[in-house]
Amino acid sequence: MFSANENILLRQHKRRVIEYVESTIPEDALDMGTSVMAMQVSCRQPGCVPLETAITVVFPKPPRKMKTKRRNNTPQQQLQHLKNNDNDNEEKEEIPSFPKPLLPNLEESRIGGNFKTRILKPLSDVTQDDVLDALPPSFTGGRRTVESICIKARDMIFAQIGQLVGGTDEESRDAVEGRKLVAEYLKLCLDEYVEKGCVPPEWGEKDGWGSNKKEEGKDNGNNNANNSEDKEVAKVATSATKANDTNKSGGDTKKWGEGNIVFKRPTEESDEDNDKKDGK
Repeated sequence: MFSANENILLRQHKRRVIEYVESTIPEDALDMGTSVMAMQVSCRQPGCVPLETAITVVFPKPPRKMKTKRRNNTPQQQLQHLKNNDNDNEEKEEIPSFPKPLLPNLEESRIGGNFKTRILKPLSDVTQDDVLDALPPSFTGGRRTVESICIKARDMIFAQIGQLVGGTDEESRDAVEGRKLVAEYLKLCLDEYVEKGCVPPEWGEKDGWGSNKKEEGKDNGNNNANNSEDKEVAKVATSATKANDTNKSGGDTKKWGEGNIVFKRPTEESDEDNDKKDGK
């Protein structure tokens, strides 16, 4: 719980941040009812900063528009509207919107939506530059672009690597090698992150992330090559075996099922002949 003095200071910082945001919004948009809210929120998720500032810009709702009833005076006009699937006996509500956005290139300001952004600092530490960095160029002086987000993410990653492994001031061999290993691992993880639809892994998850697929592909290729070579060797060996068998049989290349086969059944005469041969 906050004490009374802390609550007073928090409200002062909140008003200061709101004034920073309002200074980037045109006066006519503010006069139409655009409001700004700022609050300090805590995050218990792994990797989050303990306290951050959430900013919401609420744009006014456009007036609702109703199509006026049209009366058809002639049967020809009625028939034409029926062909066009136009039921003139009912009122149809249009999507409310302003003729043009209150802030240029910001759709939320045209349809009366909310724009939200976050600053990864507590309210007491937020400066006007932080506010400008968190707002897109649709706001006066806003600097939040895709390029600025990428550069900020890059700097944060490099700073984390330096804190965990060793910064550029530590030019020892171990520190440089450690930063290199971490960078190579992150490169693999980023590729897999894109392949999986930019869905991050669970905090601390290891399985399925950071695997060197290129090396696996090389190993698979080598295995396939080895298997192909083994098949060729086996094929050659089989051919040689067949050739040797053919030579041993005197060049007879007949296969099973070819030629005539005679089956001789035993008879009484043949039994007597066998007895004579045996000396009986």
